This record gives sequence, structure tokens and C-alpha cells, in this order.
Amino acid sequence: MSETTETHAGFHLRQTRVELPLDNGSLDPKTQLDLLICHLFINQELTISDIACALNEDPWLVILALLEKGILKDRRQRLRGGTFISTEPRKMGNA
Repeated sequence: MSETTETHAGFHLRQTRVELPLDNGSLDPKTQLDLLICHLFINQELTISDIACALNEDPWLVILALLEKGILKDRRQRLRGGTFISTEPRKMGNA
């Protein structure tokens, strides 16, 4: 997989297309949900908030699924003990 410089909803993408398997029914429910989240974010260009609302999921779980499936570039750095810190400041205020 090659790195991309594209972004969506302010996130740096590692992939720009998601292919869903033909036999989705044979996958466990978590994998099905993760793939659906990836499909909605990449292929349908929904925002994390829209996906969380549509699937009645916590936005952080949506982000975690996108990170775990390699859709988003992880900008955090791991400290000793497994704690993460952000490497980029969050944008705050009225943008």
C-alpha cells in the first residue's frame, strides 16, 4: 500500500479506495462493521459524525476502526507505558 497525501474531513488518508468482499456474510460482526465504516468514509465520503450518527456508534469508535483498518494515518506517538500523545495540535475556534 502506498502512502497518499490526500485528506478527507481533516484526516490524512493512507488509502483512497475500499473494496468490500463479495462474501461479506462470512465475516464476523465487528469486521463487517469496520468495513462498512471504511466504505462510508472513503467511498461515500461521509464524515465521521455522519457515520457515527447513522450507525448509532461513538465517533471515537469510528475513528478507531479507520485507524485499525489502515485508512487513516495515525498522527499519535506512543510513549512508554503505551500512552499516546498527539503530534499535531488540534484546530480550535471558529474556522
